[in-house]
Amino acid sequence: MKKRCGSALRSLQPLLLATLLVTLPQAHAEPTLMMSAEKAAKIGQEMYEQVTAQTPVFSDKKIANYVDTVGQKIARHSDKPDQTYTFTVLDSPDINAFATPGGYIYINRGLLAYMNSESQLAAVLGHEVAHITADHASQQQRAQTGSSVIAGVLTILTGSVDVGEASAQWGAASVKGYGREMELEADALGNTFLNRAGYAPSAMIAIISQLKAHERYSKKRSTDAGKKTQTYHGLFASHPRNDKRLREILRASSLKGSRKDGGGISANIDSGNFRVATNGLLWGKNSRQKEKKPTRFYQDKLRFQFDYPKGWVFKDQGLTINGENEKKSATLSLTLKARTLDSPRDYIKNSLGIAFIKKSESLIIHGLKAHTGIVPATESIQEQRLIVIYYGPRAYVFRGQVDNGSLNDKAGPEVESEVQQSYDRDFLAIAFSFKPRSLRELQNQKSQAIHYVKAKTGITYKRLSQHLSLGRYGVSQLRLINGHYPAGEPVAGEWLKIIR
Repeated sequence: MKKRCGSALRSLQPLLLATLLVTLPQAHAEPTLMMSAEKAAKIGQEMYEQVTAQTPVFSDKKIANYVDTVGQKIARHSDKPDQTYTFTVLDSPDINAFATPGGYIYINRGLLAYMNSESQLAAVLGHEVAHITADHASQQQRAQTGSSVIAGVLTILTGSVDVGEASAQWGAASVKGYGREMELEADALGNTFLNRAGYAPSAMIAIISQLKAHERYSKKRSTDAGKKTQTYHGLFASHPRNDKRLREILRASSLKGSRKDGGGISANIDSGNFRVATNGLLWGKNSRQKEKKPTRFYQDKLRFQFDYPKGWVFKDQGLTINGENEKKSATLSLTLKARTLDSPRDYIKNSLGIAFIKKSESLIIHGLKAHTGIVPATESIQEQRLIVIYYGPRAYVFRGQVDNGSLNDKAGPEVESEVQQSYDRDFLAIAFSFKPRSLRELQNQKSQAIHYVKAKTGITYKRLSQHLSLGRYGVSQLRLINGHYPAGEPVAGEWLKIIR
């Protein structure tokens, strides 16, 4: 294997599928030297750790196994079938795929949503395998110094920020596409591998057309929003819409890569396999990755939330939620109980058995009836701040207290009292931030997914978009994922992808 000066960064985010290039530092622009398989594997493994630290691996094992199965099939029909290949699906909505040294190939789940057959998936993976077998990274090496990652190997970033941010975050990252000649070579080689494996010879053109359609759609959205369209060097980025040379090269490679037995995958099996594997595929941003306020406790099932000061930690233990501050000098518990017909004030006396509280006060907290006060200390318990909030069929009982032992080192009773008052303000602030969560809020946090339905007679993308409440660009999105952009309509009896 020739020396690989890095991986390929051809980020599309979110315009086009890309390949990521990161180079090894070279003191002088000398001829490329050979790199051992062990060296490439080591670099690839360390890059894998960097990539997955930046963008997590997609947790859907069905998708992961499917992509690996298709990828390994292509690899077996490549020019280097004995090399070890590792295929990884990343949990990112961006349209992106790339390869790194050591046979590591990555594809974002966001790209899978725009494919419509196993052959199209094989075409993308074949293109990435081709960049590895043709050793394009070595041909693109350039002088690079000052890296501190992997003993001089610059790490890689997957289509989530622009080139400048990537360079700033990862050090001195070399962001450069392979150029038209090598992209065409990768298309040709990938198409050869594709056909050897028995996949549809039209898949390479189909996925290129699909990505070009997405590029036009993205440019339109950028124009509508008054934003500048970002353009990246990347896979298929150098191909014009009507690329005669590309078609000639792919036609020749199809003949070169034809199966000797004439066998292949039928169209029904091709699309059927892909449909089964991708039904339920996440669309857009994963709700588990959506930004949440770091100092806010969410309870989605019971639909409430509350905020807390920095340094506090809360743990949900079923009917009780326990919290403590960083110094473990103050605790606050929230217990869920059945409410009664009593007012919150009388609930404290009749249901909690607390006959007397100091600083008793009735409240309305975000539209909810509540009552608070101080429970005096006894021989068995310390003084407590008590807040009872009625929400739905439950009474939410907050109890906050300070560990007096943690205050023993304070300078006298005045300081101790001041600290207790400070914690009491925290207890009240937390309880006063208690707020119901609406169904709309919860629905907005849920991830959407790709599902398949049979098109009925008379159905249009406009009607589908309205029914699914997909918004202004819903029609275009449905056309894109089904390969009908910009003006196609569903055909009765065919399978359609929808977003819900």
